[in-house]
Order: sequence, then C-alpha cells, then structure tokens
Amino acid sequence: MPAKTNKRKTPSRISLDTETTGVDFHHDARPFLVTTCDPSGELLFWEWDVDPETRQPIVPPSDLEAIRERINSVDELVLQNPKFDLAALDTLEQLGIRSTWDWPWHAVRDTLLAGHLLASNKPHDLTSMALQYLRVKIDKYEAAVEVATKEARNIAKTQFPKWRIATKQGKGMPSAKDKTWKYDMWLPRAIANELDYPERHPWWTVTSDYANTDSSVAIALWAAMEAEIERRGLRKIYNERLRVLPVAYRMEKCGITASEERLNELRVRYKEESEESGRICVNIAKDFKDPEGNPYELTLPKTGANNSLRTFIFDVLKLPVVGRTDTGAPSLDKDAKAIYLNTLPPRSKQLRFMQNLADKASRDTAIQYMDSYERFWVPLGIYNEMGEQAWQLWHRLHPNLNPTGTNTLRWSSNNPNEQNISKKEGFNLRYPFGPAPGREWWSCDAKNIELRIPAYESGEEELIALFERPDESPFYGSNHMLVFSILWPELWGAAIEEVGLDKAAAYCKKKYASTNYQWTKNGNFAVQYGAVDRPGGEGTADIAYHKPGGQRLIASRFSKQDNLNQQCISHAERFGYVETMPDKTVDPERGYPLLCTRSDYGKIKPTVPLNYHVQGTAMWWMQGAMIRCDGFLQEINRKKRLTGYSGYHLVMQVHDELVFDFPAGEGSEPWKMNLPIIREVQRLMEQGGDNIGLPTPVSCEYHATSWSEGVGV
Repeated sequence: MPAKTNKRKTPSRISLDTETTGVDFHHDARPFLVTTCDPSGELLFWEWDVDPETRQPIVPPSDLEAIRERINSVDELVLQNPKFDLAALDTLEQLGIRSTWDWPWHAVRDTLLAGHLLASNKPHDLTSMALQYLRVKIDKYEAAVEVATKEARNIAKTQFPKWRIATKQGKGMPSAKDKTWKYDMWLPRAIANELDYPERHPWWTVTSDYANTDSSVAIALWAAMEAEIERRGLRKIYNERLRVLPVAYRMEKCGITASEERLNELRVRYKEESEESGRICVNIAKDFKDPEGNPYELTLPKTGANNSLRTFIFDVLKLPVVGRTDTGAPSLDKDAKAIYLNTLPPRSKQLRFMQNLADKASRDTAIQYMDSYERFWVPLGIYNEMGEQAWQLWHRLHPNLNPTGTNTLRWSSNNPNEQNISKKEGFNLRYPFGPAPGREWWSCDAKNIELRIPAYESGEEELIALFERPDESPFYGSNHMLVFSILWPELWGAAIEEVGLDKAAAYCKKKYASTNYQWTKNGNFAVQYGAVDRPGGEGTADIAYHKPGGQRLIASRFSKQDNLNQQCISHAERFGYVETMPDKTVDPERGYPLLCTRSDYGKIKPTVPLNYHVQGTAMWWMQGAMIRCDGFLQEINRKKRLTGYSGYHLVMQVHDELVFDFPAGEGSEPWKMNLPIIREVQRLMEQGGDNIGLPTPVSCEYHATSWSEGVGV
C-alpha cells in the first residue's frame, strides 16, 4: 500500500516502526508494514500484502527506495529497539529484492535505551513508557488488533486450510510461544481482501492503525525522554550507550557456529548421566521407610518437583524448608538446592541424595538448552562449487541480544539464550560451540573484575596486594583463599604443616573443595553484596560461611570495603539509586544510574546497592571494550577488503568474556598468525580500566576446535 502524504518540507526527525510476521528473521519472519511519523504527527506508511501460503510479503521495490529516502533524509531517526527494525528490513534481500541498507546509526535515537537509563528497573515496553512519560494509554489499539487477528485466524483455519497460520514453535518460527496471534497481524487485511469485505470494514486498517499509533507515540515519547535526559544531565552517558547498538547488531547478524556432531555426543552423555543420577536417588529413597513401613518408592518428575519428591525430602528426610514457591509450596529450585548442598552434613545420605538430584536437574536443563540450540540454528550457509551445502554438520545461531534486559547493565539474550552456555567443572555446554572449518575462535576474559572493583575503589590494601602480586605465595592472588585462612586458621595451619606454605592454598582448595572452601566463596559474595548482619544472631553470610560470627570477622578485617558497601546502601536509601563508577572519557562527574529495589516497607534491600554498583560498573567497562574492539575489527576488515564470513568478527559477550571469530591461521603454530590482532584486542579491553581508575587485566585463549578447550597465550 503506497504511503499517503502531502507535499511539505522534509522534517529533521522522524520515528520508524515495522510490523513483522514473527521475530525469527533468520528463519521465515519478514516485515509487512513500515510506518513513520514526524513531530507534526504526519504519518507515512507502507503496508504490503502477504502470501498466505508462504507468509512472505509482496513488496514493490519502489516502496523500499521510498523508505530508504525517507530514512536518509532526516537528522534523527527515533525507534524502539532499532536493531530489530533494521534486521527486519535486511530480510527483504532474501525475497530477491536488493535491500542493503546504509543504516544511519549516527542519527538513531533509541527509546528503549532511554527508558532503561531513566528508570532501569521499570518496564520499557512502548505501552508502559507512553503511560509513564506521556500519560497516554495505547493498549486499546493492541486490544483491537488482537481481537481482529484471533477472529481472522479462526476464519482462516476453517475456510483456508492451506494458509500458514502461526503455531507454537511452528515451521520457520522457533520462538513462537503462546501469543502466536501476534505473528498473524497481517491476517485481518488478508481475510478482508479474500472475502471482499466492504472498504469501510475495520479489518482493512486495524493493523495499520495499531502500527501508526506506535510510531506517533514513539516520536512524542522521545521528545519527553530527551527533555528528561537533559534535565538530569545524562546526555553524554546516553550518547555513549547508543554506540553499542551497531556492535550488537553486527554480533547478531554474524552469529555463532556449532557442531551438530558434538552437540549430539554431549546430549547422549548428559542423558546417560541424568538417568544414572536418577537411579541413585531412587535407590537412596528405598533405604528410608514410607508411613506404612515399606521402602519408599520415589517417583521422580521429568522436570521441577512433584508430590512424591516433596514428600520424600520434607516428610521422610525431614529437610528444613528454605524457600517457597509463588503458590506457597516448599521450593526445590536452584537456590534451595544450593543451600542444602552447602549445609547438609558431609558424607550423609541426605547430602548424597541432594547432590544427585542437583546433578540430574542440571543435566536435564542442559538437554533442554541443547534442544533449543538445535531448534534455532540454521545451516552454515557455505556452499561448494556444485552448489551443495558444505560442512552439513555445522550450523549457525543468531541469538537476540538485549542490552536493557536486566535491572543493571548486564545483557540478556534469547532465541536462544547464549548467556546459559556455561562452563563448569564436569559440566560444559560450550563443547558443541566453536570455530567452523577454516576459522578459529579467541576468547578474552576480564580477570576477577567484580572482585577488583570494590577492592580498588575502597582502597582495601590487603586485597589490592593480592591482585598486584597474583603469582606470590601463599595465596597466589586468591582473595577466597585469604578469607579461608582467616575463617579456618586451624585448617590453614594444618595444611602448612602437611605440605608447606607455598603449597597450602592448592592443598586446601582441593581437600575442602565442596565444604570449607566452597562455603568461603559463598560467604564472600554474600558479604560483598550486602548480606544482612543480625546483631546477636547469625547473619546471612554466617549461614553461607558455616561460621558463626564470620560475617563480622571479615567485615572488620576488610573495613574499607565494608564502608563502601554501607555508602552504597546509604546513597540508595536517600536517592533510590546507585551509580556506576564514572568513566572519565564520557562523564568524569557521574556514572550510569541504576534504580534499586525497595521492600514492601519502602526500605532498600541491603543486598542490592553494592551488587548493582559493581555489576553495573563491570558491564560499563565491558560495553566500552565491545565498542573499541568492534571498531578495530571493522577497520581491519575494511583494510583487508574482507566481507561476510571471511572477516574478523566479535560474536559473543557472555558476562565478563568476549568471543571472537577469525580466519584460521596456517602452519605448525597457526595461532601465531592472528596473535598481533588479539594482543591489540587485549590492549583495547584493558584500556577500559584506565577510564574508571583501576587496572583490569584480560586473559586470552585460542580455540582451534571447541570453545570448551582453549590454550592461554
């Protein structure tokens, strides 16, 4: 449908929004409506028919040229999540339409980023923010299109059985869940066209009315947000955040590669281990009696918890309830299991049961993750001279990255979630991932950045000394081992007598891996993030430490860091937020504000402020590292005139680690070819420490085959 407009002067600012047949742009989802709005409220929009059997839009090339001209004619382009709309427009190239977009990232203004900056722990969807900043309710437009779409779906299912209606995880839509109607908002117009509805029938315009409302609200919303950003002196910080958008877009577009063969191997192994852990749990249960005096016949659930499991744990084993679900039932979630694993007597049947239950749950969860990876991946997309798919057992995943997905600056991801590709001892989901043939991966990880930040910021000399001298005896840079020696002096002294001072740390770490050393780590993080200290009783960290008075002992030993924690709590109580450490290259006067959660009584939860301050600072550091490294690699690609799969790419950000995909080196030591590049990447990452005023060393690993196995350089 051609845009409707009157001749007038080109505005300096417009908003833009797309409506699509789904969100899986690397599968079958495509845009079918593009709408724009200027500050005067004038709307231009393009709505296209969708082939109901293929779900592909029928797009006149002239419309794309008009959209491109519209985008490139303005100084500011306002969007809610810009990389989504660009990814949508990019897919039109797969319809045989040339649609390579010279996207003006310098002109982009993102209301999603602005919403997080102004209120980090509030909802950031357009409907919620329109109500918050404009006092405008727009949910009626979504309600209208929902009713129409659901009715149109029913008509299509009965009268047009060949039409492809969205279904949960249907073909070409692996992310489709319960609200599949949102993928079919093109249907009301299609039904109206097919059944010759009269021109005034609302189904001709119900979707475009909804879309045009979004674009008109977005431009008004940005005006209100921009004024608030200026009022609060946050413009420099906002502008810096905008710089990460093209980085995230390129990461999503490049994606990450995975081996089908290795994934299947790991899935079979975890299934066997899950079944073995389940058998052990059932056998342990038989050692106990049910109310009739017979061996307890435990029935394990496929996931979560059932009555048989709860009865055994709480009525037979008589374990204390350490948490409850939303329904009030005793909780057996990950946090509850962790408490049991850290508090039950060593070598007891109760501990052995919970260890195997936890092992089974972790394996079952890993299998679910691997199933999702397989559901979302697409063929590698490399073909030989015969046009045949090369390396058929290799695939590519394109997770959606969300820089505003948490209450801090930590990113989230979905479809699938790359943040859960964990690496733990005896449990490594990274095994299937790695460089495809002809490629190599590098990973660069910030060393203990969330421990360094509070130590250096507070000036805690004893902890700083550990970081400054990581190779020196007796603690070798480990603050956990230092605290271990304080909490358990008798165990530490015995270790020195047994193996000597230089080897005592390694000895204790191994001997007490699942007991005192693990308890020390748990308590340390509880202390760092504001564990409650109850006068006259056990504090939260005391429970984690398994040491009465442990929290006060450590707080008094590291009083400067404890003072930093109290300062963060006090600031949050007064203002409702904490800030990250200022970045002197952006705004030396202030950091990124992060709202802190309050209790029902209006008090700040004491575990939140330092946690948000440290985690937010670490992620601000990471954001800068991503921007600098991506810029460096883009320059390399330009100089080498490498495009697409041949280039140097940043492909993943997982917590404090960046992963890079490079062309493979050659010779007996292939890693040496790209070593100068990775050294510059390392330098660019470490540069962020100078910006916030503390050293942030980075370690680098070379991965020839799998992300789970690397060689440090």
